[in-house]
Amino acid sequence: MNNMATILLYPKVDCPVGCAYCFADPGVPTGAKYDKRAMIEKLGEISGDPHESVILHGGEVLSLPVRDFEFFLKAVYKLRGTTHIQTSLVGLTAEHIRLFKKYKTNIGVSVDGPPELNILRGPRDSDQNQTYQKKLVKNMAWLREKNIGFGTISVLTKANAVGDKLETLIEWASTNGINGRFNPMFLPFWSDSLSQYQLTPQELKTAWIRLAEVALENPKLEWLPAREFIDNLLGCSSLACCIVARCDYLTTMCKTIMPDGNLARCDRCFQDGYYYRSNLPTTARADMLGQTECSDCKYFSICGGGCAGEGEGGDPRHKTMYCEAYYGLYEFLEKRIRGMMPNVTLSVDVPDYYNECCMKGKRINFTERMKEGTWMSSPPDSGHEDYYMDPEQNRCNCGGGEHGR
Repeated sequence: MNNMATILLYPKVDCPVGCAYCFADPGVPTGAKYDKRAMIEKLGEISGDPHESVILHGGEVLSLPVRDFEFFLKAVYKLRGTTHIQTSLVGLTAEHIRLFKKYKTNIGVSVDGPPELNILRGPRDSDQNQTYQKKLVKNMAWLREKNIGFGTISVLTKANAVGDKLETLIEWASTNGINGRFNPMFLPFWSDSLSQYQLTPQELKTAWIRLAEVALENPKLEWLPAREFIDNLLGCSSLACCIVARCDYLTTMCKTIMPDGNLARCDRCFQDGYYYRSNLPTTARADMLGQTECSDCKYFSICGGGCAGEGEGGDPRHKTMYCEAYYGLYEFLEKRIRGMMPNVTLSVDVPDYYNECCMKGKRINFTERMKEGTWMSSPPDSGHEDYYMDPEQNRCNCGGGEHGR
């Protein structure tokens, strides 16, 4: 039992935004030729798990004709009782807002900070970019005015995540109550000019740890991946997100329904010009890394070598080029957790945690050693069932409180 997958509905309509680091292959046409019924038929075939998120993605989904936009929302709402989209808010109208409320839409906004930091998003023409930045700020305020919540995906680069720029990003996100994900920039194979903006592993480590420090001071800030990495250490939920859940590069945990209704891999693979997926998943990459590059890593069970799309040297067989950042964030969070709870049991204390817990649907009872007289208890021995939650019940073996799955 591993991390739940994400399903992307990807009409791949023309995107008017023009972000500098877009990883959509410019050699592939992005016209509005899509078979919406074939796409929804495929969705019905693969969406058996109600916990899988279904996200209307793009392109820019708000550039869809409104009737088609509602068609997709209505179909997903029928399956899930809620809907999700990812958008830059370009083209937002009052009709979209009405549909958001009608179909209980969870909105992810693509934005990298305030306008002075958001420079890699939007049209490359200076005047058009300024217009875009003003419109984006206005549309975010419009959503708030209409009591429509949203999260964000921010791409971390040298334009927004080093030195004083990082502090400006943090101030913007904190004061505006921004919750969301902070991802490193992917460098498309066809674009050498963007390398000047790509963070080094050390810079990403510094940014992630700084973001985590702030989030830990404010429980209302759901900043990822820090919050996910905490859960991974505590072992009380499925591994999250997909970048640490041993995602297979040939199938990927993220399923993308293409405009013709065929099934493709995660859209991160599109940067390499790879689209359609294999029928059978494999654990070959993680198995290999566990014996080679990651064999001595204490966090491998909750990292798996990181995202294959970030493989060193552009090779998905290698561990992520950002290994230092993954390791550094885990190490920082582990020290914080143990500093507050010295006798806590973490996933890294459990022998063969991935196979014994993740793949069997077990959860760690991280309070097991928090009993009278066990303040200095040693890590659990292999097979010590008291350290696991009962896989058949939603509670700890020790009789502790309820835990969500």
